[in-house]
Amino acid sequence: MPRHTTPLLVFLLGLLAIGSFAQSETQTATSPEPRPDTDRWYEIWIDDSRSGWSHETVTAEDGRITTHSEMSMTIGRADQAITIHTVSSFIETLAGQPIEMVVSQSLGQTPIESTYTFREGDVLVTSTQDGSARQTSMPTPEGDWLPPAAAARFLAQRLASGATEITSRTLDPSNGLTVVTTTRTGIAPAEIEVLGTPTDCFHTKSTTIAGPVTVEAEEWLAADGAMLRNETTLGGMKITIIASSREEALRDADPAEIMVSTFVKPSRVIRNARTRQRGVYEVRLSAGTMPVLPTSAYQRVEPIGDGAVRVTVDMATPTPAGELNRDTFLTATTYADAEDSVIRELTTKALAEVDDAPEARAEALRRFVFTYITDKNLGTAFATASETARSARGDCTEHGLLLAAMLRAADIPSRIAIGVVYVEYFAGQRHVFGYHLWTQALLETDAGPAWIDLDATLNAREPFDATHIAFAVNSLEEGKAVNSLASIAPLLGLLEIDVKEIE
Repeated sequence: MPRHTTPLLVFLLGLLAIGSFAQSETQTATSPEPRPDTDRWYEIWIDDSRSGWSHETVTAEDGRITTHSEMSMTIGRADQAITIHTVSSFIETLAGQPIEMVVSQSLGQTPIESTYTFREGDVLVTSTQDGSARQTSMPTPEGDWLPPAAAARFLAQRLASGATEITSRTLDPSNGLTVVTTTRTGIAPAEIEVLGTPTDCFHTKSTTIAGPVTVEAEEWLAADGAMLRNETTLGGMKITIIASSREEALRDADPAEIMVSTFVKPSRVIRNARTRQRGVYEVRLSAGTMPVLPTSAYQRVEPIGDGAVRVTVDMATPTPAGELNRDTFLTATTYADAEDSVIRELTTKALAEVDDAPEARAEALRRFVFTYITDKNLGTAFATASETARSARGDCTEHGLLLAAMLRAADIPSRIAIGVVYVEYFAGQRHVFGYHLWTQALLETDAGPAWIDLDATLNAREPFDATHIAFAVNSLEEGKAVNSLASIAPLLGLLEIDVKEIE
């Protein structure tokens, strides 16, 4: 059921960590000489809780430079704690030409390894999980950008030249092929304490943009551009990354609780939430402006001033989807592998006695997923549909991804929605909205094809209700399944929901 912030933190912490090895500008590092081999450790804190560590090495050998990064985080979710591990490397030439980047992420029980091989004109992406590999060709990121080691040289050169503002574009393996743009302003000499020793550094304010996400931070950088300290606020949580020693960085974590702490108490109680067919809500942030929210079959959004929006969820009058590429939502991908043999077997089993009407087939698949996942727990971060098909374990994320994959296996376009849902009791809390993920299927309606919401965490009597509010949707394309979750970052801990009408 509701939660959904764990993979989001992985992505954003990856963004924050890039200051340690990857920045660029209009983009030439004037010296081909690499920096000396480096070995750096960092502590990761969420608010006042030691939550994890990261480790980075840069080595040069046989005309190649390899930047290797590893991060481990332990995060509390109600009465459980999960540990997420990410390992990545980027190989480039001494002249700063990308060769290959590899990232392994443990968001479920079985790690996923993605290898990006840079070729003439495109990038070959190979994703491997549990011995099964999938290859796709993706376009090379457009524009000027530098891989990590070349970018580090460039940043050091610009700092040494006395620049007070640096704008940069780079890649980081943990973010796939999304180019990350960082602008640092007000760069000035400063001093900071590192492991008890006063250390000369540069202080700056930074703005980092990656796809739909913008992260504002305060940074302290060494003369060579390496990160010494980074502070940012993710919604209502403060995240700090601190240069450290191996011994200090690897001390036992005291994980921050990030699920219950992000629940939203609405303006009034909603009785019998699972039966509600229409709801009108005014949604705002206690600080800042609401991002643009999606429209789907049941959800309509309009701005009402002061950074707030009015969201109407009406299940009686679906809105058509408009023009789209159906193939995008039918394609088998790493997180929704409709070609997986177990997923196809489950789909055939679920539809054995169902007629050919897509609406009936979609509902039958939703009910099947609800009963198939028998170990409903909070101990999994973001498992692929293939893993869940074999484990029958997980929470809202696993229900949503497995249903999306099975819909595609049944030739029904699908995507996922990320938002909040009202729960009368969950994780010791009553009458709250909690972060949640569910599935949408492209089905025919009287108004035309529309994205119909399907929540596989609900039982046979409760396929969906009007207390779901979507903040983002995701096609599950390669390299985008996890990263797009970061679009809800500005909402965490700041969201306010005023229930205006409920029927």
